[in-house]
Amino acid sequence: GNVLFGSAIDGWAFRVNHFAQIFAEKLGIPSPSKLQALMWGDYYIDPKNKHRVLNGKQLAKLYGAARVATSVPLFVQLCLNPVWQVYENAVINVDQEKIDKVIGALNVKVHPRDRRSKDSRVVLTAIMQGWLSLAQACMSAIVEQLPSPVDAQPLRLPPLVHKSPKSAAESRPPPKNDVEKALYECASGSSDAPVPLVAYIGKVVSVPRASLPDFSSGKVQADRVTMSAEEMRAKGRDAVRRELALSRDTPTGTPLSVLSPSDTASPLSSGISTPLHVEAAPEASIDSLAEAVDKQLVLKESESEDEILIGFGRLYSGTISVGDTLWAMQPKYNAKDAKTLPFLKQTTVQSLYMMMGREFVQLQSVPAGNVFGIRGIAGAILKSGTLASDAQICPNLAAIHTETFPIVRVAIEPINPQDMDKLARGLELLNQADACVQVVSQTTGEHVLVTAGELHLERCLKDLRERFAQCEIHVSEPIVPFREGIVRQSAQPGVVLGEVGSSGRLLAIISKASGKSVDADDSRAKPEDLPRGEIHTATANGQVTLSILVEPLPEKTIKFMTRHARDIKRVVNLASSQRRHRLNAAAEALDEMDVIAGSVDVDSDDEAKTTKPSRLSELGPWLNTRMQETFNKAKGWEPLRVERIMNDGLRVLGPRQVGPNMLIYSTQVLEQSGRTSSSWYKQREHNGRGASSAATPYLSGDESDSEDTPTLESVRTAHTARDFEESINTGFQLAMQSGPLCFEPVVGVAVTIKNIVFNPEASTSSDAARSASSASSLSGQVITAVRDAIWTGLLHWSPRLHLAMYTCDIQATSEVLGKVYGVINRRHGRILSEEMREGTPYFIIKASIPIVESFGFADEIRKRSSGAAVPLLIFRGFESLNVDPFWVPTTEEELEDLGEKADKDNVAKKYMDGVRKRKGLFVERKIVEHAEKQRTLKK
Repeated sequence: GNVLFGSAIDGWAFRVNHFAQIFAEKLGIPSPSKLQALMWGDYYIDPKNKHRVLNGKQLAKLYGAARVATSVPLFVQLCLNPVWQVYENAVINVDQEKIDKVIGALNVKVHPRDRRSKDSRVVLTAIMQGWLSLAQACMSAIVEQLPSPVDAQPLRLPPLVHKSPKSAAESRPPPKNDVEKALYECASGSSDAPVPLVAYIGKVVSVPRASLPDFSSGKVQADRVTMSAEEMRAKGRDAVRRELALSRDTPTGTPLSVLSPSDTASPLSSGISTPLHVEAAPEASIDSLAEAVDKQLVLKESESEDEILIGFGRLYSGTISVGDTLWAMQPKYNAKDAKTLPFLKQTTVQSLYMMMGREFVQLQSVPAGNVFGIRGIAGAILKSGTLASDAQICPNLAAIHTETFPIVRVAIEPINPQDMDKLARGLELLNQADACVQVVSQTTGEHVLVTAGELHLERCLKDLRERFAQCEIHVSEPIVPFREGIVRQSAQPGVVLGEVGSSGRLLAIISKASGKSVDADDSRAKPEDLPRGEIHTATANGQVTLSILVEPLPEKTIKFMTRHARDIKRVVNLASSQRRHRLNAAAEALDEMDVIAGSVDVDSDDEAKTTKPSRLSELGPWLNTRMQETFNKAKGWEPLRVERIMNDGLRVLGPRQVGPNMLIYSTQVLEQSGRTSSSWYKQREHNGRGASSAATPYLSGDESDSEDTPTLESVRTAHTARDFEESINTGFQLAMQSGPLCFEPVVGVAVTIKNIVFNPEASTSSDAARSASSASSLSGQVITAVRDAIWTGLLHWSPRLHLAMYTCDIQATSEVLGKVYGVINRRHGRILSEEMREGTPYFIIKASIPIVESFGFADEIRKRSSGAAVPLLIFRGFESLNVDPFWVPTTEEELEDLGEKADKDNVAKKYMDGVRKRKGLFVERKIVEHAEKQRTLKK
């Protein structure tokens, strides 16, 4: 009985049990439930014994297989044939006598006016709605099939509360506190024993003020609601004419009732004697007075139609009453994050309603398990949210936990500069209303809106224009982020990016002869026997020389670090908190009580076998161990080296200390810094100049312990790798945040600091005191040297762009399959899978498409397929584009196929140049290519 058959346009529907109750007695079946089980499937009525039902095998055995092919199934004979008969007599072949017989047989009341109607659809609708009511069928199915709130909440609320996809009864966790117990039991509580109140507001709608019972004023208000605007104006004109007809004997004035109170002065307020009538203008007429009345009626009409925001929600626990003060939690509020406090508002319940279609029935209180309307949440909840009696212990049911991330950025500004305040306020409201949107106000004053996709962007812009900002806005072209990476392939020769750093030299040049990187302004060329990716660099004053090795990380390691970025961030934040507060009581309590919320999706079976620890203090070692396992059998990563790196050498991740890049210290550097063991997830003391000033007075400039100027020998031995650790870390973070290709974040790179040498003799000044005074600028020079060296090392390898990708699910028929493939190929997408849904003519196509190519994709698919194919786009992450942006034909085969010009479009270079042009970076272009003098031929 959970399936309804019907027609919404004709207003009828039925369930199988409806006809089972009718025909059970006629067929001699004692119970309608037994007949209901036979009414869907291969069952037939016995042709000879009309009171017996046979299945297909029994019918074939008794009457032969040919009889089975010509027989009508039980469902068609008992359910569909009566419906078809009504359509046949009322619409197809109209027969009034048969229609009267059908009405009499069905015992349906049809109004005589509908019977005489010339429109056959009117008669059909009247018969079918009286016989098989759509509303009655839906309501009975809802009551019988859907569980009550008391039965449903224990099954369906645990996944919402714990953000877990599991909803089976055996996997339900027991309630941990009084809030969860009240939610699972759907407890309403009482005045003597109240329970925590939790309600979810799913939608906020605006309704006319006049439709609410709070603002209704009896029969007059009801008349105003039923009367149209034109009827109200006509009634006003009639009143004016009647009043003028009565006052024609006194033509010296105009009745005060016609004029607005603002147009007449009150005798009491003016302080002078004012006659009851005001001298009328000579040109006053009925038409002009009627226009004045029209203006007043329009004004009153607009005042009476002011809209009020009403929230529609469901109460899960407790009892809500008028006058209660509750906490309104917006989707982005998190009780554990103090930064989300602006998304928590306090509100007072002004009115409660039972929403009966268009009518609102006023209530004083609502118990748990009911849906209701609420007034008083305007400004606190904009689209959806959670109402709770205690915001600290009650869960936020409106929080959205999906795999959809804001990825598309646009810059917006008002067309009218005077509306800038409106736009800022509108963006603030949009940020509160939508959990999947991010609003960024840059230091330049530019407002940036980050959304999940093209459709989400259109919806947000519509809300800004029509609801939140209520002004016209100008939107820039969408901006999609990229990532940069490297692979173990031969680099293309002749790469010149053209960036000039603070030192005034080119960032990197790869010579065509050797393919090795050299400094454009440095006379000391790099030795040819150095490993690939190794760079020797020095600061601008030559006092610090560094040896840095840049190499790509294994693909499994990159995926693991990307997948667990949220867990890595929690571990890094805990280590930072412990370092700042020195393991105070708050950090210890966090270590004991903090539980990792939610589970991370994993791809490999080996990773699924290990359980992620629940305590935050155990999460760091677990991540370190699992990260080490991803290096197994990776090219260029020996097991002993990996073990040393993960145990001692890995200092920090990047960018922002959580990205999929590693900064590694070699054993030699660790010995220079006086460390024997350290790790990225453990507590470390502060390593800046302030922490080491006692050990290195030269760096700190502290000369209180000695009256003499430091000697050259003391200066030479003063610096260690520990003094430059923060500078190296900063340079690494800058290089990972902005790569050399187009200043986008870098992915999958390991940077090893192999050696650090301090050479004070290289200073241009022989005075040690002057060197000490310039030590403050040495840190900045180290940062610049590390950043430029990493950029140069990245270009030793074959660079790659990583594109943000959508997973595209398309359902299409075989007729439009080729057109769908054509659209996907034109947008540089690829097909992941294709399968046919059994029992249907539809193919399910799963493809991936770059987000940068997805704008207008849905519209093009619909146009090409004439609406037969509709795509569903879901963000799936970043994927490497296996095209070198610097690729040019070099081999004989490539030159033979493509020629020296290489007319084939390099997609990676096109993306890279587009981003560089947008950011104002250097873009190499050939303005004139193969120019020839024009020759005019004439005889």
